[in-house]
Amino acid sequence: MSKSPKTKKPSYHSYPITAPRFWHGLRFGDDVKLLAKNRFAVHPSRWFPAFTISYFSVFNSCMAQLQNVFYRSKINAHELTEPPIFIVGHWRSGTTFLHDLISLDQQFTFPSTLQCFLPNQCLITGRFFLKFDKYLIPDKRPQDNVATSFAKPQEDEFAIVNMGHHSPYLRMAFPNGPLVDDDYLTLENLPADEVAAWQDNLRYFVKLVSYQSPDKPVVLKSPPHLGRIKYLAEAFPGARFIHITRSPYSLFPSTVRLWQSLDYIQGFNKPRYDLSWLHEYIANTMETLYQGFERQRLEVEQDSIIDVRYEDLVQNPKQLIRTIYGELQLGDFQSQIGEPLTEYLESQKDYKTNKHQLDDDIHRLITKRCLPLLEKYGYQEE
Repeated sequence: MSKSPKTKKPSYHSYPITAPRFWHGLRFGDDVKLLAKNRFAVHPSRWFPAFTISYFSVFNSCMAQLQNVFYRSKINAHELTEPPIFIVGHWRSGTTFLHDLISLDQQFTFPSTLQCFLPNQCLITGRFFLKFDKYLIPDKRPQDNVATSFAKPQEDEFAIVNMGHHSPYLRMAFPNGPLVDDDYLTLENLPADEVAAWQDNLRYFVKLVSYQSPDKPVVLKSPPHLGRIKYLAEAFPGARFIHITRSPYSLFPSTVRLWQSLDYIQGFNKPRYDLSWLHEYIANTMETLYQGFERQRLEVEQDSIIDVRYEDLVQNPKQLIRTIYGELQLGDFQSQIGEPLTEYLESQKDYKTNKHQLDDDIHRLITKRCLPLLEKYGYQEE
């Protein structure tokens, strides 16, 4: 009798136990608070990462004190020469790809993975960690095989987490627990003082990034920013926004894979939720973000936002970037980014996106809950 073939486990199941997690940037007090709030419900298979995170949090706290002594007053006094540019869009809509492309332009700077994961000490220890980059961080993201390094652009939401502020990303630490900080998806239901504290925290981090590359506008991307553009525009007058969309029939299953991957790798316990819960969570979050975005964009200068589509980005990235530069007046496309963009796209020509198959229930869910949010951007039922 022939044996049935073995089912290949997803790549994230083989993520090295010694590899860094998002939480390695937490200070000791924030680490203890996170664990205590979840009653230290760490799964035995996560004891080693939890130990290293707690051990490293003491080092983070010490380095944070040094960084504050030497740099905090300088960062607070630092003035942004130009407001930031924000790339906003739902998870898996192409924000990372677009961020990587725009960041090729040397007139801009961006939050690096090092700055986002270690914001409390990067000014003190950054050179050391960059030197040993290839030994400390996997070379590819487990959810989609996109190349990673401490020097590459990263989303600033991780810096917000590691600086000890509220974020819905804290849900990933204990994925079997209740939702965390969902009001921070749009900020609309928060008291004014909490919104101001969130804005101050982000302003400080953007200044930290800019302090290391003065006179360069900062380009940021973070999917939760999709529902916060009004408050971003308040915090950074004159900010510009690049909003990217993608067909929900690709976006939804890719987001399912993303959360399965991150919850498994980043969680202090193993995810026990079933897929129906995850599907509902993604649909709810997508509605929250897009409804917030559509309300808030009415209160933002309309010529400060451009809407683009992922499908157009992958089909003709040069033309789309050229359009963005023209609409948002980012400068001369050819002289500033034309050549590095050509070289980067050539290096990425063999990259393949994940393929997804939809069962009937998921297709109906997407058509009912997600498609109406994106129809105005030209998407139809598939």
